[in-house]
Amino acid sequence: MEYDVIIIGAGPAGISASLYTIRANKKTLVLYEEKSSLEKTDKIENYYGFSNGISGKELYKSGIEQARNLGVDVNKEETIKIEMASNSNLNNNYRFMVKTSQNTYKSKVVILATGNKKNRPKIRGIEKFEGKGVSYCAICDGFFYKDKEVAVIGSGDYAISETNDLINVVKGITVLTNGEKEPDFRADNVKIETRGIKEIVRR
Repeated sequence: MEYDVIIIGAGPAGISASLYTIRANKKTLVLYEEKSSLEKTDKIENYYGFSNGISGKELYKSGIEQARNLGVDVNKEETIKIEMASNSNLNNNYRFMVKTSQNTYKSKVVILATGNKKNRPKIRGIEKFEGKGVSYCAICDGFFYKDKEVAVIGSGDYAISETNDLINVVKGITVLTNGEKEPDFRADNVKIETRGIKEIVRR
């Protein structure tokens, strides 16, 4: 099977790319295998066009349906290997061979839109509450915790940057260094706790 463009990943980046390539009259295939981290997001309110917000799961599903409705092939197949095509195929501009668990495809272009893995702390319970109280973006999700007590895990520059983004939004912040050295940072509504974190549970 031959395509002008093969996109690996069906998250917002991959699907958005496919909408442009298919409208440019390029035969397009999107391949995906794992669930997107977007599906774990309970509610998105900072995305244009949804007056009452939308869940990440709905947005993810809607994007795939939109691509398919425009003529993009979207297949749930694990990509195993991407390699250069043989010299005979190069003459036809099909430069890449994309092998999945089920098929082999030829393509002129391959776009990688696989996102990146979260640098998740090794704390029991943290994955269970992702999108349900555990967030990785203060600017994105800080509004949901307006006037509430929150915690920021970390002690480096990124943790302090996230803390600064929350200071004027939330009631109070506890920076949990998880056993690391206390950062050189002070603010009226910020406390520092250096003890290790054993587990995250619902109160």
